[in-house]
Amino acid sequence: MVRNAPSPASSANRAATPAPECIRLRGVRQNNLKGFDLDLPLGRYIVVTGPSGAGKSSLVFDTLHAEGQRRYVETFSAYTRQFLDLLDKPKVDSIENIRPSIAIEQTNTVKTSRSTVGTMTELTDYFKVWFSHVATCFDPATGLPVEDDTPASIWSKAHASHAGQTVVIAFRVTRPINLIWSEILTSLKGQSYVRVLLPSPPSDLVTRQSPPVTSLSAQRIDDLIADPAPLTTTDHLFVAQDRVQLIDDSRNRFLEAAEQALHFGQGQLHLFAPCSAPSTSSPNLQLAPAGHYSRGLHSPETGRTFRAATPALFSFNSPLGACPRCRGFGRVIEIDTNLAIPDRSLSIADGAIKAWQGETYGESQKDLIRFAKKIGLPINVPFADLSPAHQKLVLEGEPDYGQPGREWPQAWYGLKGFFQWLEKNTYKTHVRVFLSRFRAYNPCPDCAGTRLQPDALCWKWQGKTLPELYQLPVADLLALIRESEISNLKSQTGVATRSASLSLDSILTRLRYLTQVGLGYLTLDRTSKTLSGGETMRVGLTSCLGTSLIDTLFVLDEPSVGLHPRDIDRLIGIIRTLVDANNTVVVVEHDESMIRAADHVLEIGPVAGAKGGHLVFQGELPDLIRDQASLTGAYLSGRKSIATPTLRRPVTAISNFKSQISNSSPWL
Repeated sequence: MVRNAPSPASSANRAATPAPECIRLRGVRQNNLKGFDLDLPLGRYIVVTGPSGAGKSSLVFDTLHAEGQRRYVETFSAYTRQFLDLLDKPKVDSIENIRPSIAIEQTNTVKTSRSTVGTMTELTDYFKVWFSHVATCFDPATGLPVEDDTPASIWSKAHASHAGQTVVIAFRVTRPINLIWSEILTSLKGQSYVRVLLPSPPSDLVTRQSPPVTSLSAQRIDDLIADPAPLTTTDHLFVAQDRVQLIDDSRNRFLEAAEQALHFGQGQLHLFAPCSAPSTSSPNLQLAPAGHYSRGLHSPETGRTFRAATPALFSFNSPLGACPRCRGFGRVIEIDTNLAIPDRSLSIADGAIKAWQGETYGESQKDLIRFAKKIGLPINVPFADLSPAHQKLVLEGEPDYGQPGREWPQAWYGLKGFFQWLEKNTYKTHVRVFLSRFRAYNPCPDCAGTRLQPDALCWKWQGKTLPELYQLPVADLLALIRESEISNLKSQTGVATRSASLSLDSILTRLRYLTQVGLGYLTLDRTSKTLSGGETMRVGLTSCLGTSLIDTLFVLDEPSVGLHPRDIDRLIGIIRTLVDANNTVVVVEHDESMIRAADHVLEIGPVAGAKGGHLVFQGELPDLIRDQASLTGAYLSGRKSIATPTLRRPVTAISNFKSQISNSSPWL
């Protein structure tokens, strides 16, 4: 291994002793590199430093990473390789003992709006699995939780609210149009059912209750077959499955009856409790509703049925979970009235509606003026001063436009109708170009920018939907999940629960890594293309940490750029985590703290450009500080320093400089 190289020439010609634990490079000539030999220790944190343009990236990315990726990709089949982007083979005599390589650079090549911080770190994949197990469904109309009931859960709820009482377990039957009640009752009798419950006029006891409760009377099926008169005013009835007292000894009987009622009631079960005893005036038992339960996610109050929680339901990249209108993008392209009417201080006569100025569509301007004179709409006052009703009429047209006999000139189509007419002619190029001038990306009105379909937004955890969790800063999200107890999930068993528990562990690990690399202020719904180069690189570093790779070569391009000094130590800790997992981390870096923390240091120099590309130094930090040929060592040792300016630039000079820039370019 080369150590304490005194000069570029001697460093390039010095023979290195091969070691099995090293990556051995011979004759490196990529770009301006001068053909030196190099041994890089495996399983170490290595910093490559030197002047900008001296050849650091040529060594790290164009040589090390390119060869590591090329050899790894060669292990795939020819069919798979055709879909992968291959880097050019580096100019080098030989490279031995190379490892599969992952490069994390300061470039943001993401172009799609679907990519977010959550998808880059795979956190959305883990969140959708975890959320589908811990979230609760709420009916948006009532705000009440909607539960998937089972016979056991129905027993628990009924026993808690009506302990000791005798209840009737029943299911509802609705008469089909093509059948008569006698046929249905005969079929029920053939299945050994004895009684049904029919709506009846409320008794005195029931009417005195506040609020009044609908009363039902229990009647024998044989009596109704003989005299079906009570059935003439109803289209449904309830079949009594069993009558059970809610005590512990009756639990098994209750479960069996509930299972049968759910089966024949198509997932619906009703409980009724006596509200009055039979009498001479009312010989049949009077009952009042005591509970409505359903198998599956069905709201008893509104009757709405909800989709079960599955990971795909909470993924905006899945057809099952994506909002149908925006297809999971969170935005839709719509006509922006602010672009169609950019200056509302103008009147209609002065051309407030920009879309109708010119020869092509100027006829619509004339149509508006004729319509305005017909209804008395002022055209010589600023558009902003028109009444809200008149503005709405100009924009949306008359409400009944498009009905038979209500086309132009009988009815006004409005600006909205004009653009709808143009949408039918988008096969013409000039129409598409014209529409593009007045379109804008707006939040999807159906999902409000959350990207998920309405059923997914009915599920909440800790009072928040999954998109609302994505909107929290990473640091706050990590604290919220840490503080929340999920003991019921941890204590349960089963494959699904274990899957959710593993997902939770991965979520906490990745959120912790994001915080440690100084990205705790980001949100998981932040689109990837809005990230800076340094943010993109640290997000990519988090992704690598989450995959738990071993025996891999990681190459990083100045990960400390844009990072607050107080977060440098945490970044070094993250790199140490990779190294401790038997990985090799090679970092192009200029930060002093990052260099001092390295296990091994390379300096490429001595200057930038064609005269650079020499291996000035290779070794450990103490040797670098003592090396007289190393420019980095001179500054780290204090032999050289950069003088701190004694005078600050006057504020007036800065203001004049900004003014000159603003005057030189209309875009600033």
